[in-house]
Amino acid sequence: MNHIQAEEEKTMEKYSALENNIQAIKALVSAVEGTLGPKGMDCMIVNEQGDFIITNDGVTILTEMDVSHPAAIMLINGGFAQQKEIGDGTTTMTILAGQLLESALHYIQKGVSVHQIIQGIRTGIQKSVQHIQQAKVSIKEENWELLRSIVRIAGRNDETLIDLLYDAAAYIGKERLLAKDFRFADIIEGIEGMENELVKGVVIHRAPVGEIEDVCIHDGKILILDDELRPEVLADELMGTESGFNQYIENRKVFEDGIQRIIDKEVNVLFTAGSIDPYGEQRLADAGVVVMSNILREQLNRLARCTGAKLVKKSVLHKKHQELEIYCGKAGQIIYDAKLDGLKVTNGSGILTATLLVSAATGIVTREKERIARDAAAALQAAVKEGIVAGGGAVELSCALMLEDLKYHTDSMEKYGIDCVIDALKKPIYNIIKNAGFNPLEKLEQTSAAMKNTNCQSLGVCCDTGSIRDLLQAQVIDPAVVKIYALKTAGEIAEAILKIHLILKGRSYQ
Repeated sequence: MNHIQAEEEKTMEKYSALENNIQAIKALVSAVEGTLGPKGMDCMIVNEQGDFIITNDGVTILTEMDVSHPAAIMLINGGFAQQKEIGDGTTTMTILAGQLLESALHYIQKGVSVHQIIQGIRTGIQKSVQHIQQAKVSIKEENWELLRSIVRIAGRNDETLIDLLYDAAAYIGKERLLAKDFRFADIIEGIEGMENELVKGVVIHRAPVGEIEDVCIHDGKILILDDELRPEVLADELMGTESGFNQYIENRKVFEDGIQRIIDKEVNVLFTAGSIDPYGEQRLADAGVVVMSNILREQLNRLARCTGAKLVKKSVLHKKHQELEIYCGKAGQIIYDAKLDGLKVTNGSGILTATLLVSAATGIVTREKERIARDAAAALQAAVKEGIVAGGGAVELSCALMLEDLKYHTDSMEKYGIDCVIDALKKPIYNIIKNAGFNPLEKLEQTSAAMKNTNCQSLGVCCDTGSIRDLLQAQVIDPAVVKIYALKTAGEIAEAILKIHLILKGRSYQ
């Protein structure tokens, strides 16, 4: 008996580092698993100053929690990667990683080699990714309406948001949504105390120079200077000489000629990255040119894409009139919105661009609505790029049942690693059912049996009634790439943590 106890203590000591790391991971998982699904609840995160956030967003919860454990930070970094690359699925990734590690620890403590567990996890994830790829449905013109369902699920059934995002996607077009350098979520802007609005163009959050508030221009011509608009400056010591003063007069003349050229080209609105000389500002205003100075580079780039204008330096003002024309852009309408305190530039002649303004009465709610809108936009774009699969944990359960058959035909110890993947894949639907208020074990078994009997791989549980239904037919769907990336990321994190057998204290450098 003493010999058995000694062996158990030795085993516990051997895997103490792994247990410690997995406990830290489980603490993060417990914070987000209650948010999963349509009946998931919110978390309130309060810091030391008493400031708080109310959210059900996985990556927000992970990043705002007070976390110092290295293993937990590894999982948080995985959430960052998921959010940056896909824009959704961080909660699913966290739950998958947590269950992979919990199941792996169980088998490792029973004597299964870590390397065999890891190899089995790799095999299980690889086969699951292939299964999801085969199950996905591409978004085409004939099923474009499915995007409404994608936005409805990611957007928490906000009908106003659903309509606005769908209209924005239709306006921008599939070709733009497929572009590698375009992130649909970047069109979202949160503005407190306004109405939700889709602007078919860009919004420049700055008032025109001179407090002009009645700007309303149709078929406007735009010039964008990625520069300040001032005469060339001379050193103070040169200004005390005759040649220096003459050069100053020449610089002023060149500057004034540039201002006149802007007026002669009938430019309606001038945007600059820097400030404008007071004389030039007044001269342009007298000629009816709306001046917008000190605009952020990011906004200038969006404006250039929308209007077809080119970002240029002030030196182009000294080129021939015909050459200056090619740098200008066009916009169907330019309006200053006093309530928004910004300029709306719409129906540009460049690339189709949109800005979606989401708002609420308070800053906290506005930020949460903006976050939800960004997640929904990212999900929509991911669906257009990579297709859709059944949501509600159905596709994960389908993968798990496929892997059970694979495990049955696997003779090596890798089958225990495959078992870990099976447990992890059943966890999302388990949590969704649990959060909906039903018995998760009972409903999970009923759904698994129905999948096997009907050979329908998209069955799941209705969170309102508890009945089993075809979620793909009910348009409870998710982007396929969200599931694939979450599974791969969870596998990578689990593998990295399983390989850690010892935690040492490092040197401190002063």
